Amino acid sequence: MVDQHAPAAVLDPAPADDGGSADLPRTGRTRRMDRPTVFAAALLVAVGGIVYELILGTAASYLFGDSVVAFSVATGLTLFGMGLGSLLAPRLQREAGLNFVRNELVLSLLGGTSVLVLFWAYAQTELYWPVFVLLSLAIGTAIGVEIPLLVALLKEHGRDESVSLLSKVLALDYFGALAASLLFPFLLLPYLGLVRTAFAVAVLNVAVALFMLARLGHPPRWTALTWVTLAALLGGFAASTWLETSISARMYTDPVVVQESSPYQRLVVTDYRGDVRLYLNDQLQFSSVDEARYHETLAHAAMTSVAAPVSVAILGGGDGLLAREVLRYGSVRDVTLVDLDPAVTDLARENRLLADLNEHALDDERVTVVNADAFRWLDEADASFDVVLVDLVDPSGERVAKLYSQEFYAMVAAHLRPGGAFATQATSTYFTPRAFWQVVATAEAAAPDRTVVPLGVNVPSFGEWGFVLSVPGQVRSQVPDDAAGLFARTPLPDGLRFHDAASLAATTRLPADNPRRDLPPSTLLSPVVQRTYQQDMRAWRY
Repeated sequence: MVDQHAPAAVLDPAPADDGGSADLPRTGRTRRMDRPTVFAAALLVAVGGIVYELILGTAASYLFGDSVVAFSVATGLTLFGMGLGSLLAPRLQREAGLNFVRNELVLSLLGGTSVLVLFWAYAQTELYWPVFVLLSLAIGTAIGVEIPLLVALLKEHGRDESVSLLSKVLALDYFGALAASLLFPFLLLPYLGLVRTAFAVAVLNVAVALFMLARLGHPPRWTALTWVTLAALLGGFAASTWLETSISARMYTDPVVVQESSPYQRLVVTDYRGDVRLYLNDQLQFSSVDEARYHETLAHAAMTSVAAPVSVAILGGGDGLLAREVLRYGSVRDVTLVDLDPAVTDLARENRLLADLNEHALDDERVTVVNADAFRWLDEADASFDVVLVDLVDPSGERVAKLYSQEFYAMVAAHLRPGGAFATQATSTYFTPRAFWQVVATAEAAAPDRTVVPLGVNVPSFGEWGFVLSVPGQVRSQVPDDAAGLFARTPLPDGLRFHDAASLAATTRLPADNPRRDLPPSTLLSPVVQRTYQQDMRAWRY
């Protein structure tokens, strides 16, 4: 092993006819490439590499909807690209230092613009999956080149320590990966968002390139190009809001008035001639034109089936529209709204369009907003309720599928007071009929001593939509002969836009082309509702 106190070897300039080497200084001043320099570079590039991988997975989950597939594909492709980069690295050893700088510049441009390119491809073409694959491979390849070139650079300067050297460089690389995996969800994504984070990490790559150029002796041509790249990336960072808004505007028919990203999802609000729409991860959540059909059905089917409900829990529903309906009942004294994402509940409070639409329900003194995972909150809560309303996104991914499980519905039933009821949205009765009936079967299995009533209503923005109501009793999955009587324990309140007693009773009559399907319940260990939902949806992707 080389004596660690011995002077580092001096960088010998490469032959003048080799690309870029003519830019190396030929003064008597020499430069040293010591281990701290390379170790610092290894730590910084590790942070950037992991963040790029997380950015790609998060962006893909926002756009494609399935986080398991998105992160699995992003991770697999990036790691495969890293393998390709490692195989490519030996061909770049001749000028390890300058090739490292060149690689950092390429990586910074690829990574910095990756989110914008992916969003543009999604908005403008049908080739967003190939673009995602190519970006993941290209970025992974550039990441895979970094560590071998850093090790080659040390060896080039006389520090051939083989296993000992490689283990130290890899250790720092792994430490940097840990730092990145903590920085991304807790700092970068919440405060910068995806686009700014991508540009910020790209700036870090360029900073590492400048750092290495300083140690190499400032080759003028590459130094100038690096500063130009840095200026372009800083410009992209400064203009990221405008760039993201411009691209997102192409994804929506109506003008975008709000656009932000949270650690959990991407939020967009559009407004066209009074038609206010909320999108989460580019999936429509409601249109103000017909949202009353959805929220009045879900709320009042449960509220009117309970005598004078006092205490209500809303799981999801962060837009405040369900809370608006619940607060119409004079008997209600407290409403607990549990929504995972504070960005949604803050938007529902602070955005004029949404606050007017929900009639400032979240500012009502009877409403308590809790930002937490509904499953965990329900598991830990001691309170009981007259009514529990479950208003969550469709079970398209594993994170949401647990909230459509037998265990979850059993916990909901356990938190009901005697005579209490709960209702949940249950996907489309027409577009995802098997998923709808699986939610029915799951609610039945969770509380076999209760009556489970399937409901349906037409919501033009979504089509035919399904709900599941669970009330006390032992007549499973059979609608009472007097459907109106089911919803007569408490009168409908005034001020409804869509429902009256007759139309609410009509929600129990499902169309003949949607017969009952016998499907197994979905559980935590076997979340089959996710697979069923995806299978249903594939029938409509043409």
